[in-house]
Amino acid sequence: MTEVRQHQEGEVEVVVNCVLVDYRGDSESRGRIVHAILEWAEEHPEEWNELQERCQQRHAVPA
Repeated sequence: MTEVRQHQEGEVEVVVNCVLVDYRGDSESRGRIVHAILEWAEEHPEEWNELQERCQQRHAVPA
């Protein structure tokens, strides 16, 4: 998890926003989802990197 925790908070936020498109839950639920994503990222670092890249690309594309 050390490698994942080194990611800037903004990078993680981009991934969370990508996964939770139009999510309307409360901040506590969102926090649990962030925690679950970080745990998954620790177990699957290569997939995390791919997901982060895809989400960065989606975030960069103007709507």
